[in-house]
Amino acid sequence: MDFAKKCRWAQKAALLSKQTTDSDEEYVRFYQLAQDSGLGTRWLAYYSNAYEAAGESGIKALTYRKKLPEIVRSEALNKINKYLDEKRQFLRSKNAQIDFETKYSSNRITVYEKEPLFHDPSETSCIAVFQVRYTDYDNRWHLYWMRKFHQWWPYVPEQHVYTIDDCIREVKQDTWGCFWG
Repeated sequence: MDFAKKCRWAQKAALLSKQTTDSDEEYVRFYQLAQDSGLGTRWLAYYSNAYEAAGESGIKALTYRKKLPEIVRSEALNKINKYLDEKRQFLRSKNAQIDFETKYSSNRITVYEKEPLFHDPSETSCIAVFQVRYTDYDNRWHLYWMRKFHQWWPYVPEQHVYTIDDCIREVKQDTWGCFWG
């Protein structure tokens, strides 16, 4: 399916959730849209969330993989690490042995929470917390959270997200409990 068609179906699904107040009716109409589009419910929800988060840019960001410009990556990592340092200090004041790790690849920066394993404290486990993606065609950051089926999912914020600071604000607020539970 081409990009324009994905956008149209995503827009229809996004509008549906704003128009319908009855959840049963909304589900039936969404299911029908998923069938009509040929995308299925999971993919239509995926594109719809991306569209709700950032319009067409959100859908493009799903597959965009151009390398981050060094200055953009460096600035973003500095801001993310500053936030994580604050979080780390707070957790240590509560005697938690949690640390964080950031990794980047192409246009993505992923943050992981690390903590010692219960049965062997010399080993650690890593849990994905959030991911940000940068699209240089519109100089915009996009925020993602890890779904229970291990797929990065577009985060639909309460306020618009354009900058890395906006992404960090949403992670701090964690309105829906997607990042810190």
